[in-house]
This record gives sequence, structure tokens and C-alpha cells, in this order.
Amino acid sequence: MSLTKKHIKFIQKQLQQAGKNPGPVDGVFGKKTRQALLAAGMNPGLSNKRIMAQYIQALAKQHAIEYGKDDAYWGPQTEYAFDVLYDKLELDRAEQLVWRPEELQEQETNPNHWPHQTPESVLREYYGDVGEHQTLLELPYPHKLAWNTRQIVQRYSCHEKVHDSLSRILNKVLSAYGIDGIKQLRLDLWGGCLNVRKMRGGSRYSMHSWGIAVDYDPDHNQYKWGRDRAAFARPEYNEWWRCWESEGWVSLGRTRNFDWMHIQAAKL
Repeated sequence: MSLTKKHIKFIQKQLQQAGKNPGPVDGVFGKKTRQALLAAGMNPGLSNKRIMAQYIQALAKQHAIEYGKDDAYWGPQTEYAFDVLYDKLELDRAEQLVWRPEELQEQETNPNHWPHQTPESVLREYYGDVGEHQTLLELPYPHKLAWNTRQIVQRYSCHEKVHDSLSRILNKVLSAYGIDGIKQLRLDLWGGCLNVRKMRGGSRYSMHSWGIAVDYDPDHNQYKWGRDRAAFARPEYNEWWRCWESEGWVSLGRTRNFDWMHIQAAKL
């Protein structure tokens, strides 16, 4: 994800309020802004983008906002933390909920009998406790970590009950698009699976907590984007969705028109 002037100006303003002198609040990352971040205790060995990610993660921790790992990478969870911080500190308002249409697209295909995501007791009865019953999925084509594309992913953890289904889906994707098509459409940009955490802006556990949800290409399918902006809403991805939906997986983008990166083995 490219950081915009909005990101940089917010960071500069927070540094200024903390007495760290980042220079003018102008959305331009210069020497003074970097020096201010170092004065705030950030790691001097990081690139400009990563040192800003580290600062947002530290700020999120200070305000008890979920931000993912302390890894100084600006992934989708760090972007979510930025949005909440911006609403709270810049606009002085609580997190704004994403619009969710009342009528969902019904998807009856469910050959694996995935349970509904609510109530949570149903999920626990089917999948067990969060973070448990995990296994490694060997990928039929190499993935890249979405926020650090130099890192190749050959396998990732998922719940044992979704393992075989995931394997079938990704093999179908490989057969449908080929490796060149996969790279061209960024179907190899992996945004995560197992991650024990609460839902964004909620008190219930995310589907990622059971390792039954997967994110792909988060930069081009951002959390608050609808079908007017999300890449996965375009027709060249129709076969991608057929691969997932033939196994009963649910796209939040296709059903609720937000969070197009997210696909889960649980009904809504």
C-alpha cells in the first residue's frame, strides 16, 4: 500500500503534538519528519514507510486498538488501526461502521456444510476453540506476502477442517488462470489466514481466529471499498469466485460489498 499525504500529515501532527518537531504538517516526508520519528523511539534501521508503520503500530498499542503484529509493515491490519486512530484523534469520533446492505446475495452452495458465523457457539461446536486444530496447507503455486512481496509463502496455517477444501480451490485457480494469469491478476498476493483477534470494531472473534478465513490482495481490495473500487469486483475475477463458491466459501465483497479481500468458510 502506498502512503498518501493524509497518512503522513496525520503522523506529522501526532509527532508535533508529542513535542517531536517533525517540521511543517504538509504531508511531505522529509528529514525532519524522520528525525522526529527517531526521537519518538522508532528503529533507525527501517525505511521511511516501515518507520511510519512502526509509529502507527506503537500509537495503536497506546490506544488499545488492534493492529496485528509488531512487524513495522503497513498491512491491512495496520491500515485499519490508522483509520480508527484518524477517526479518534483527528476527527474526534468513534470508529465509523462500514455500510452493509440489508439484502444479502443468497448463496446456497455449501457442499462442505460450513456452519454459520453466528452465534459463536455454533462455530465453536464445529471448529473448536480459536487458534486450535491448525495444520499446514502446502500451496499449489507460490504466494507472496502482500505487504512484503519479497517474502515467498509456500505454505500457511489453516484449520484442519478447511485444509482439503482450500487445496482444491487453489488447484482450481491454478488450472483456470495458469501461473502467468495468477501473477497478472495478483491472485498470489496473500494477506493472511490464521490470526487470533477480535473483529474490527467488534467484540466477537474474527473468522481468522479459527484459521477459516483468507485475505488476498488487500491493497487493491481495501476494507472500506465497494464494488466501484475493489479489483475483485471486476469480471476478470469471475472464475476466481466460482472456484471459491463451488466449495461454499463466502466473499464479504460479493455478499455485503465491503472487505473484498476476505473469504471465509462460514455462512453469514
